[in-house]
Amino acid sequence: MMFATYLADGATNLKIATISPDGSSWMKLLREGGRAVELATDGRVKFKFYPGGVKGDDQTVLKLMRVGQLHGGIVTTGVFNQIYPDVQVYNLPMHFRTPQEIDGVRAILDPVLMGGLEDAGFVCFGIAEVGMAYAMGKKRATSIAGARRLRVWTPQGDEAAMRTLVAFGITPIPSSIANVLPGLQTGLFDTITSPPVAAVALQWHTQLRYVLDLPLMYVYGLFVVSATQFDRLSETDQTTVRSIMADVVRQADRKNRADDVATFDVLLAQGIQLLTPSDDERREWRRVGEEAAEEWIDRGIVSRGLYQRFQSALEAQR
Repeated sequence: MMFATYLADGATNLKIATISPDGSSWMKLLREGGRAVELATDGRVKFKFYPGGVKGDDQTVLKLMRVGQLHGGIVTTGVFNQIYPDVQVYNLPMHFRTPQEIDGVRAILDPVLMGGLEDAGFVCFGIAEVGMAYAMGKKRATSIAGARRLRVWTPQGDEAAMRTLVAFGITPIPSSIANVLPGLQTGLFDTITSPPVAAVALQWHTQLRYVLDLPLMYVYGLFVVSATQFDRLSETDQTTVRSIMADVVRQADRKNRADDVATFDVLLAQGIQLLTPSDDERREWRRVGEEAAEEWIDRGIVSRGLYQRFQSALEAQR
């Protein structure tokens, strides 16, 4: 382990993986942050990034962190469903209605979630928005009844996403992110739920014809590093790394929101058709989405205590 972590010159090399493509705004910011850390620590701390899913999906990244082959990653919340499930609370379906609600709730609960991750053994530099997930597919469907006839992909091992679809009466097809594009091409799936920016970055949009004009779920990423690895740094270097990388995540958070809004327009400009649910259909989606919260609590996806804090913070924004 030590030879993989400490370089010949005595520097600590933190190996970080992500599915974000090389050349994306995320990767540009991460590399800038890595260079800033190396400069600020006089070369004592260096970051090596593995973009584009070359180390596998988020579940694989977490496994590699556990055995020390990686030291951190930019991952989505589903990987923590057995470790710190409360970090998935913002994923609750049909709860957020506006960006202002998101910002208000996050200002209150982000520190709570990051503290929970630290207690679970992960240093979290911050939470970065990916965007609101929309149903996108090859077939038309605006109602829940119509969606139940679709072949809907869900991320392998993501219990929250799985239970959400089940709450809507949809039978999901779990598979890794690497299988989504070929799965759409072969017909294994005909529908995905994704933020537009992710669908474009991963080229899924090339296989899609429709997007439902109904934001279903808030999706976000976490920049985490193994606390065991991080604790090997001096206190001074820990403070430096936290400061620089927290700023990177804040920049990514802002940039991702702007990119996601712009990407939605790009999808429509490229010919993907916007499907608008009727008022009755929209109310039905919202009703079932809100009922799904009890399913999450009953199955331990989110604790009742945190859900109540979430609801209180959300109501304060309305």
